[in-house]
Amino acid sequence: MRDLRICRRAFVRALTVGAGAPALGMTFSGLVSRAMAQETVTLTVVSYGGSYQEAQDKAFFAPYQQAKPNIKLLQDSPSSNAKLKAMVEAGQVTWDIVNVADDFGLDADAQWLEPIDYSILNRGDFIEGYANTYRVGSDVEATVMAYRTDVHKTAPNTFADFFDLQKFPGKRTAWKYTPGGIFETALLADGVPADKLYPIDTDRALKKLDTIKESLIWWDTGAQSAQFLTSGEASMGLLWCGRAAAAAESAPVAMSWGQWTTQNGWWVVPKGTPNKQAAMEAIKFFTSPESGVNLTKLLPYGPTNKHAIDKVDPKYKGNLPTDHLDTRVVIDFEWWNKNTARIDPLFQEWLLS
Repeated sequence: MRDLRICRRAFVRALTVGAGAPALGMTFSGLVSRAMAQETVTLTVVSYGGSYQEAQDKAFFAPYQQAKPNIKLLQDSPSSNAKLKAMVEAGQVTWDIVNVADDFGLDADAQWLEPIDYSILNRGDFIEGYANTYRVGSDVEATVMAYRTDVHKTAPNTFADFFDLQKFPGKRTAWKYTPGGIFETALLADGVPADKLYPIDTDRALKKLDTIKESLIWWDTGAQSAQFLTSGEASMGLLWCGRAAAAAESAPVAMSWGQWTTQNGWWVVPKGTPNKQAAMEAIKFFTSPESGVNLTKLLPYGPTNKHAIDKVDPKYKGNLPTDHLDTRVVIDFEWWNKNTARIDPLFQEWLLS
């Protein structure tokens, strides 16, 4: 923020430039108000770097900077829940807006976050479930079934098809991450209704995974997941929708949206930022219909603003998660945050058995 001493010096200069100058008709308070209105506010926004943050810059940050010349928008990466918490606990908050994953920004994280100001944002603008007490959705992502069309002439539809090696023979690939959706996928394939998934029946899920264990190739990174499909090493996989879309650009790969699990981005504001109001106003811009549409020109991620859903760019239309909200399965990360430490050792033991 500009030093107000500069504003006062500017006022004194105005007084000394000709006694009859029109500027003398303005009061001191008027000059100070104008100077303060033009002061630069610096906001630091944090995301995950790479092509994701590059797309956010083009869709959100650069347009906001252009629309708000009095805001200086700095960027940092990568996002880190631990670093955010440490800043807040030390009383030295230098991040103003942070993009986080599904596992953070929940009510249990209240001690580190400012409540979203719904006198600035309109809760009713968001898809149901994407405007919460301490976070609002930045984009709608997905883990989706992707398959090779040269191997499977009939498209798989549900997670039961992912486990059906007779109808859909071939290797499978999936994320080797306990709360990443593999337990939900197994239970859904075994007939558990989506609204009865929690608490996770670990034994039942692992028993179902036993049926395809010898056909599973596990991936640890998004790049690996796409490579397994494009190389033909696997004929079907559970991939992040962005990686599936990229695979489809270089190989005969398609996506099936009969069932899919949620992966989302969220905006949060660290508790103690001195720029809380400006941060909320920036988030309002980042989640506007125009910003959401702009992102769909660059990434296959859906907007969280419901007024943008019918206006998305045609580039990924049909393969955006928001085109298929009726078939989504929402992963309960509040449950996983409480239970991962208990279930992960069981999963690791199963992997080694």
